[in-house]
Amino acid sequence: MKQNEANMWDKQMSLAQVFGQMVAGSFFAVLAIGIPIAFIMFFYFIGTFLPIESKQAEDPTPDSFAQLSD
Repeated sequence: MKQNEANMWDKQMSLAQVFGQMVAGSFFAVLAIGIPIAFIMFFYFIGTFLPIESKQAEDPTPDSFAQLSD
């Protein structure tokens, strides 16, 4: 390795890039985990406004999961 190449390495810049990659990765992890959780919580919140009767009602399509007997 040449002397000029060894002097060009900047430790602070390398640390800044490493921590920048870690922050970006954590941001993407929050998106990957947070969006499905927010989706579920949104529909749970909407479901709290439904009347009790609609939650305890019979299935409107009872034959939709019927299986053929042999």
